[in-house]
Amino acid sequence: MNKIYGFGNAMIDIEIQIEEKDLLEINIEKGNMKHIDDGELESLLNKYSNNIESRLPGGSIANSLYAANQNGASIHFSCSVGDDDYGDYFVSSFENNENLITYKRSKLPTGICLIFVTEDGERTMASNLGANLELRPEILNLEKIGNSDFLIFDNFSLFSESGLNTVIAALREKQESKVCFGISDKTLIDENLKNLKWLSQNKIDLIYGNNNELSELRNKVTIKSKNILESFGKKGAGFNGSLVPAPKIEVINTNGAGDALIGSFLAFKDRFDDKTALFKAVGYASRVCRVNGPRLI
Repeated sequence: MNKIYGFGNAMIDIEIQIEEKDLLEINIEKGNMKHIDDGELESLLNKYSNNIESRLPGGSIANSLYAANQNGASIHFSCSVGDDDYGDYFVSSFENNENLITYKRSKLPTGICLIFVTEDGERTMASNLGANLELRPEILNLEKIGNSDFLIFDNFSLFSESGLNTVIAALREKQESKVCFGISDKTLIDENLKNLKWLSQNKIDLIYGNNNELSELRNKVTIKSKNILESFGKKGAGFNGSLVPAPKIEVINTNGAGDALIGSFLAFKDRFDDKTALFKAVGYASRVCRVNGPRLI
C-alpha cells in the first residue's frame, strides 16, 4: 500500500451551470482559471445564484488524495481552513479521521472556487483563496512526510510567499519520498514563473498536467523529471510516452478529472506495472467525468 502525503488548497467547489456566451461576461478563457477577490466572488454568486448545481469539498491535491485513498493508498493531507461552516464541511470530507488530515484554522474564510460548467461538461474556474493564503510550514505533519512514499503538491502552493515556504519545508523533510508536482493551470505558469524557476533546481520525480499545461511549461522553464503523466482529455492519458485511450462516455463535468487521474495512478503503482496502473487510473478519472462534483462519493 503506497503512502501518499500532500498539502495544498482546501476549497469548497460551487458548481454553476452556464452557457458558452456567459464566459465572455465572466472574462475567463474557457477551461482555465483566474483568482478573484471578495467583491468579485460576491458579485458572481449573486449573478448566478439560480444556476448553482452543488457545493462540495474540492481542492486539487485534496481531490487527488481522496481518489488515491478510494483506490487503496494510505494518505495524509495538510491545509488551512477558515473557522466557519465551510471549513467544518471540508474537514468532514475526510470522515473526521485525524489520521488523514492536519489543518489549522484561519481568521480568513475557507477558500471558494466557482466552477462554471458549460453544456459540453468543460469546467472554467474562478478561485477565491481565502484561508489558503495562510498555508504555512507549521501546518505540515513532518513525521507523515518523512514516512511517505510520495510527496505531492502543485502550482497553487507556489502562488504565495507562505506557500513557497511550505514547499521548501516539505522538500527538506521528504527523505526518500518521490516528489510529484502538478502544473494545475496554464495561467499559473506566468504568475508563478519566478518560483517555478526555483523549483526547477530541485529533484522532481514526476510532473503531471494536461497537454496544454505541459506545452506552456516547456516554453517557459525547464523542470527536469524522469516521469511525466500527461492527460489529453477525451483522448486519454500518457505516461512517459505510453498512451492509454479514454473510454467513450457522456461527459457531465470535467471538474476533478485530472486530480483523480494522478491520485489513482499513484495508488495503483505499487500493485501494477505502469501501463496497467495508467489504464485503471484513466478508467477511474472517466467515472469522475460522469458525475457532478470533483470526487466519486
